[in-house]
Amino acid sequence: MAQSSTMEDYYMILGVEQTAALRLIISSYRRLALELHPDRNPKHDATEAFQRTLKLGRAYETLKDESKRRAYNLIYPSIIRRRSFPRNTQTPHQPPTSASRSETLCEAAQIVAIQKSKQERSARWHIKSNSFGSSIFELQRLIRRLEQEIKNLDTILAAEAAVEAQKNSWGAWLLSPIYKKAEDSEEEKERKDRARQERRIEKDMKKRRLDSNKADLKTQEILLRTAKEEVDAAIRSDDEKIRVIQARIRAREDHERREREKRERERREKEMQERERQERERTAKIWKQQQEQWLKREQEAKEASRKQQEKRAVEQKRKETRKFREQHAHPNLSGGSTGQAYTPACHHDGWWPKLYDEGVPEMSSCDTADSTT
Repeated sequence: MAQSSTMEDYYMILGVEQTAALRLIISSYRRLALELHPDRNPKHDATEAFQRTLKLGRAYETLKDESKRRAYNLIYPSIIRRRSFPRNTQTPHQPPTSASRSETLCEAAQIVAIQKSKQERSARWHIKSNSFGSSIFELQRLIRRLEQEIKNLDTILAAEAAVEAQKNSWGAWLLSPIYKKAEDSEEEKERKDRARQERRIEKDMKKRRLDSNKADLKTQEILLRTAKEEVDAAIRSDDEKIRVIQARIRAREDHERREREKRERERREKEMQERERQERERTAKIWKQQQEQWLKREQEAKEASRKQQEKRAVEQKRKETRKFREQHAHPNLSGGSTGQAYTPACHHDGWWPKLYDEGVPEMSSCDTADSTT
């Protein structure tokens, strides 16, 4: 499998579980392939459909092959963890290095090779075990047959010995005058002796064959036990190798997971520090704006107070000037009993006070000035 596509979730692409049977994978692939076919869905985006078809093909090629699927299942947990690990678009996690992916793929290939070797060894052992089993079964059958044949010969020999003993017993000798039996001829005696001798020879031969078969059976059982121990030792060795490789894979994945978590913590800490800095800057800016507004309001209040004071001073001055003018412009209002009308001595026709009202500096009254002339 290519490194660029190994990290894809092939089970999710095919829409099946990790424990799905091969027939379910095939049916799911056919259904999805038909859905992506341009004749079935002409409205689909051509580029997107092509990319999905490529992924679907890679997933199907991997999961339909038993050895490839077994190798993929070894790294599938890490694919699930990477897919479920939260990501951030602003500070994306650093992807695993190509060296790490190469190591994972190499170790997965080693595990597949070991498992394949185990399967081949199991197949050889099955054949060898059947061969040993057949040999042992045949030897056991021969041994049982020889033992039965020897037992039969022993029975015959025992019966003949009993008959011979009966003939030579005291009872037979005492009863011989009463119950006379015909004696065997010399030929019959020789035949019986020859038959007994042949049965003894046959028994000896069968016993030797029995001992030989028992020795062969013991040898076969020892060879079978030795071969079984060798196979078991090889299986334990392979299992240990697989455990060591899987431990390395888990250790590397744990290291990568800790690194991702560390980067995530650092990213969160940086984000928190950045938020705190922005909050401090915002608080300082607000405080500065409030200070500026307070100073501005204070200055505006002072300026308004000053203008009000100036306005009151001008008004007060105007009142005082008007009062002064009124007092000096009509000095004889109280002496109206003389019967003479008041004639102002000013020759300015009253425009002098108007100039004063417009802000001309205070000067003496026109009447006063004229009276001095």
